[in-house]
Amino acid sequence: MKSKTLIILIYFFFSLTSCQNNVVLEQIKDINQAVWHRDSIVNTQFKPQDTVQAYNLFFLIRNDNRYPYANIFLIAKMENRHQKIIDTLEYAMADEKGNWLGSGIWDLKESKLVYKKNYKFKDTLPVEISVAHAVRKSGQILGDEELPGIKTIGIIIEKAKN
Repeated sequence: MKSKTLIILIYFFFSLTSCQNNVVLEQIKDINQAVWHRDSIVNTQFKPQDTVQAYNLFFLIRNDNRYPYANIFLIAKMENRHQKIIDTLEYAMADEKGNWLGSGIWDLKESKLVYKKNYKFKDTLPVEISVAHAVRKSGQILGDEELPGIKTIGIIIEKAKN
């Protein structure tokens, strides 16, 4: 079992470090007992250097086989003193046959989900970016209090290639 864990850690280390030449921010949060609570908001701050550079913003989710849904709903918020953007987002986590999307080995999958592509900030004020889950069962008004199987949540900002 320890060798399996070691192989997974090595795999993710190389997959993350191999593509970081454009990464300007990476905020990763491990989820205790792999259960993402509805009130556990992941956030970070970013200060754009200028208004000319375009950025790609992503959410990183690592899940295991205990995740019970084929999709995930997220509430993303991006705000500074002058602007507040709130988005409700849906991402597929599994295909129509129930196979997990994303990369990884065994039962741990990593999905890098696009939030904003080629986004240019309107000013250079610090921006707070946050994400929370908004998953609920069909027919329910309130969202699930806990999402099992979510191991890691992250916010990644990369410089967009011109």
